[in-house]
Amino acid sequence: MRAISRKTIVKSAVTTLASVLASVSIVLLVVPLLGGHPDGPGFWMSVFCPLVIAGPASLWQFHQTDVIERQRDELAHMHVALEDMHIELRRLHDDLRWRARRDALTGGLNREALFAALDDLAGRDPGPVALLIADADHFKRINDTFGHLVGDEALRRIAATIDATLGPDDLWGRIGGEEFVIFLAKADPEQARRIAGSIRRAVADVELQADGRRVPLSVSIGAASTTGVFDPIDLFRQADQHLYGAKDGGRNRVVIDGREIDPVTA
Repeated sequence: MRAISRKTIVKSAVTTLASVLASVSIVLLVVPLLGGHPDGPGFWMSVFCPLVIAGPASLWQFHQTDVIERQRDELAHMHVALEDMHIELRRLHDDLRWRARRDALTGGLNREALFAALDDLAGRDPGPVALLIADADHFKRINDTFGHLVGDEALRRIAATIDATLGPDDLWGRIGGEEFVIFLAKADPEQARRIAGSIRRAVADVELQADGRRVPLSVSIGAASTTGVFDPIDLFRQADQHLYGAKDGGRNRVVIDGREIDPVTA
C-alpha cells in the first residue's frame, strides 16, 4: 500500500475541520431556530461525529484519489517511455536492415542486395541501361607492397570515386574482393561510355600515399548495354566477358559491348 502523502493529510484535515464547523454551526444556530436547546452532549456529539466519521472517510477518499492520480501519471510516463523505446527499436531495425544490404568496407550495396535490386528492375521497361564491372588493377600487388590496411583504403577511395560519378537513379555495389558492379539507369551506349571513362580516369587520378610513396590505383572496366527489359545475369555475363577483354588489353581501360574506348598505356 502506498504511503499517505502530506498533501492528502492536509486536505483531509481541512475537510474534517470544515465538517466539524458545519456540524457545530447546525447545533448552535439551526437547532435554536427550530425551537431546540443544544445541550452539552449534543454539542460534543456535533464535534466528535465529524472527527470519527468525516476524518477517516475523507482521508481514505483523498488517498485513493491521490493513488489514482499517481498511477495515471506513472502510466503516462510509461507510455512516453514505451513510445521512445518503439522509436529507438524502429531506428535500430532500419539501421540493421540498411547494414544487411551494405558492404561494410565501402558502404555500397553488397552482392545480394545489388542483384536483388537488379532483379526488381529487370521486370520493368526502364529504357536503355548499362551494367559495368570495375576491377581494381594489380590489387594483390598493393596488398603485398603496402599492406592490407592500405588495400582497404584503396577500395574505399575507388568506391567513393564511383559514388561521386553516378547519378541518383544509378546503383553500385561491391560484389567481392576488388570487384564493383555499376548499374546505369536510362543510359544509352554513348552515356555509358562517357561514365565508364570518367570513372576510369577519376580512379587513376586518386592521390593515395603510404610510407611516403604514391599508391598507384587504376581499374579495368567491362560494360554491356541494352534497351528494354533485360536479364541481369545475361547482362552481367556479357560485362564480365568484356572485363576480361580490358584486362587482357593491358588494364586501366574500358571495353563496352566488345569495343575498347579511351585506351591508355597501363
